[in-house]
Amino acid sequence: MTITEIKSVVLPEAARMMTRVDVDTEHRRLRAWFADGLSAIVPVEEIEKAGKPVTLDLSEVKFLDPYVILIANTEGGIEEIPWDLIRHFCDAEFSHSEQMKDQFSRCALGTHLQQLREEAGLTQAELANRAKVGRATISRIENGRIYAHTVTLRRLAKALNINLVELITASDA
Repeated sequence: MTITEIKSVVLPEAARMMTRVDVDTEHRRLRAWFADGLSAIVPVEEIEKAGKPVTLDLSEVKFLDPYVILIANTEGGIEEIPWDLIRHFCDAEFSHSEQMKDQFSRCALGTHLQQLREEAGLTQAELANRAKVGRATISRIENGRIYAHTVTLRRLAKALNINLVELITASDA
């Protein structure tokens, strides 16, 4: 008897691609399968509160793209539910990895803001006053504790006499 070697070939994007979606209207949940074999059961209320609050109409669910589920809302619009939101419900490693990326991004922005503020010769209080935001907000951004809203980022950039792109992108130097 000979033993044959079995090799698996996995699609590089398999963790991103949903292959099937079932809608359980009675329990208001979705079950989605990914091309790498994992599946997720997602309570609809978790989707409804993930962005702006919305009520989903489970009688109108479309799955036309392996990366997005389309679900009607009760206001007559369509909500796009991306693969990564669903993936969080079945893959703890993915969730952890995404949290680490978020933390890194917050810290990078905070470090860059602090550098720009110090180069401008401003204290946190002075920058806060110029940008019309609280000093605690500046501190929390610089320490990587929060994401700043776009309005806040625009105010900070203006207060530092730079454009928004310069604020949110660190130079290679």
